[in-house]
Amino acid sequence: MNRLIMYTLPLIFTVLSFNSCDKKGGEPVVSQAQNDTVAVNNPKIVFVDIDTLLSKYNLYIDKKADLENQSKVAEKSLAGKIEAFQKRAAKFQNEVMEIQQKANTIAPVELKKLEEKFAAQQQNLAKEEEALMKQRENSAMDFEKKLLETQKDLQEKLDLYLAKVAEQKGYEFVLMKGSGGSVMFGKNSLDITIETVDELNKEYESQKSETSNK
Repeated sequence: MNRLIMYTLPLIFTVLSFNSCDKKGGEPVVSQAQNDTVAVNNPKIVFVDIDTLLSKYNLYIDKKADLENQSKVAEKSLAGKIEAFQKRAAKFQNEVMEIQQKANTIAPVELKKLEEKFAAQQQNLAKEEEALMKQRENSAMDFEKKLLETQKDLQEKLDLYLAKVAEQKGYEFVLMKGSGGSVMFGKNSLDITIETVDELNKEYESQKSETSNK
């Protein structure tokens, strides 16, 4: 009888010890596997692939197409002016060469008048060329300015959305993957790019609809 009690007590003690390890203050201890499941379902750190986002974000696509069209129109207009200038410059050079070839047959007084005329034309052509180059430079600067404004607008919209969704879902960090990003690898479960671009597109379509109804 005594031997039975001696074998039974350690067994009971072992079971009690296991149960006490599972509980702290009446609360069950969460296992590592459970922690991992919570981390997957409720991640604190997520990322957005900026290249994918820009390729699917309708606002960016529309803005980019609009800027490209404006640039093409400006380039076409400037190209026409440059072509016309080049024709006038070529004509001027031909006239100068013709006068030089028959300079010996022209009276000194008349030759001097022609030289003064050509000097004035050359000066006007130089000013026109400078103005065209300035116009090209201004056009490039204007395009760059509009591009920066577009990027700033996109960044503000993305920041506002991410701040809102981070508050809703408890994200502590939203990292960027892709061009200029700091993420080299991220699990697919942490990639919120598609849901982000879907929500941004819904917001953009709503704004377009409101604007068209005004």
